[in-house]
Amino acid sequence: MPVLFALQGTQLWLGLVIAGALFAGLLVPYLLEELRRGKVELGPRIPTGAGDTRPGYRGNPTPGRPETHAGPDDTSTLSLRSFHLFLISLSIVLATGTGVWGLINHDLVLGAFSLGLALLLVVYGSYFVGKAERAHLE
Repeated sequence: MPVLFALQGTQLWLGLVIAGALFAGLLVPYLLEELRRGKVELGPRIPTGAGDTRPGYRGNPTPGRPETHAGPDDTSTLSLRSFHLFLISLSIVLATGTGVWGLINHDLVLGAFSLGLALLLVVYGSYFVGKAERAHLE
């Protein structure tokens, strides 16, 4: 039977632990800050919108100009919400497939980890749908 992973046993676990620690140490603090306070500005301390030459607001981003919104039959663009939901769905399918493959090949750790990740992605997907509806994101 061919070996699909170059790392086996302890080396594989060590790689997973290092990847998890890097993920938690580098990304989780920014995600928690964003959830707590909203978007975090990482650039220079210039107020948002200070350099705008065309004033506007979310409801009317270009005051004094005609609206240029795409019509309801314009299918040439994909909305941010649809793209995000597509990526979440694809990740759920891939994680579920990896989990089932791991369980079939008697790799219980990989199977359980991947299926757990798929469940977390389902929870995140439902959270995102609710947040997108509250923000009226199309």
